[in-house]
Amino acid sequence: MEEILHWWNEQSGFQQALGITFLAMVLIQLLYDLTIFIRLSLWRDRLTPTRIPPISIVICAKNEEKNLRDLVPLLMEQDHPDFELIIVDDSSWDDTLTTLNAYQVRYPKLHVVALNEDIQRMRGKKFALTMGIKAAKNDIVLLTDADCIPDSKSWAQKMALPFTNQDVEVVLGFSPYATHSGFLNKVIRFDTVQIAIQYLSYALVGAPYMGVGRNMAYRTATFFDNSGFKNHMHLASGDDDLFISEVAKKKNTHVTLDPDTFVLSEPKSTWQSWFHQKRRHFTTATEYKFGIKIILGLWPLSFMLMWVTAVLLAVLHSELLIVGSLLTLRYIVHLATFRGSFVKTKQKDLTILMPVLEGALWIINPALWLWNLLSKPRTWK
Repeated sequence: MEEILHWWNEQSGFQQALGITFLAMVLIQLLYDLTIFIRLSLWRDRLTPTRIPPISIVICAKNEEKNLRDLVPLLMEQDHPDFELIIVDDSSWDDTLTTLNAYQVRYPKLHVVALNEDIQRMRGKKFALTMGIKAAKNDIVLLTDADCIPDSKSWAQKMALPFTNQDVEVVLGFSPYATHSGFLNKVIRFDTVQIAIQYLSYALVGAPYMGVGRNMAYRTATFFDNSGFKNHMHLASGDDDLFISEVAKKKNTHVTLDPDTFVLSEPKSTWQSWFHQKRRHFTTATEYKFGIKIILGLWPLSFMLMWVTAVLLAVLHSELLIVGSLLTLRYIVHLATFRGSFVKTKQKDLTILMPVLEGALWIINPALWLWNLLSKPRTWK
């Protein structure tokens, strides 16, 4: 201890400030891992099988003929005892509506809501989704997209199960991307699971702030009591994260990570298309509640400051062993915390590449955020 104090007293005021900042940032990183993100790694769902409530699966589709030809028959094989499928054709100009009308003859549980551009007073996915929810006959709606595939025939049943608890109004699920070869696929999958770890962990600590529209459910009464998407109808995005931020609370939100509830999506195959997708997702972040923005922002800010101060301390030759040891500690804790979640989300293969993938996202995300400041991404198809 005396040697440490002696070394500390020999440092300049600037070096001491750097050291304090570095230590504080490491501690903040550890605090996030050990108090928030570890919740998902340790999570256990203890639902007791009981009578499954009826549910309405709602999908918005715009020019999705090809995907719907595969998806509708798969959804009709769901083993939920009482469900309906509502597909909203949002003014498609391909054969989406023709395909759906043909399927209606074969599947009585399929209901189609066709929107016509000539009479549609509002544009965008939120309006289409609102029409689908209004058409639902059941008190619970389960949402996904036309380009998604449930990973199990038990998806609808197990997403509906938490609603047997009358206090539950929102159920948040996980939607991974399919595994393919290539670095882009790994980056996309890592980004997706890291986002899921964040929003699901925050929900578990009592601060739900978003969900993913590819796989979530809520009560229709919750939707209408909130006046739907009224507060952010002017934004192209936000039908999932901004809506959940408004209605989800500590006691009314349930998280599920049962593999049978996963919904698979095909990832983008080019960097350009993925960048465009990411940019659209960033447009709603500024609309989050102030407290959530602070909590969400502190994590990446502390990470960047941790590395900036670490590099400066290394340049100044200030106790490289201590700096290196603390960085190693942070990485070990972070890896151990996230590994459990990677296993639960069936993304275990990403663990070994975590430092590389994490580093790539720390470059990509700020760059896309700055890009959004210069130009706005396009809206819903």
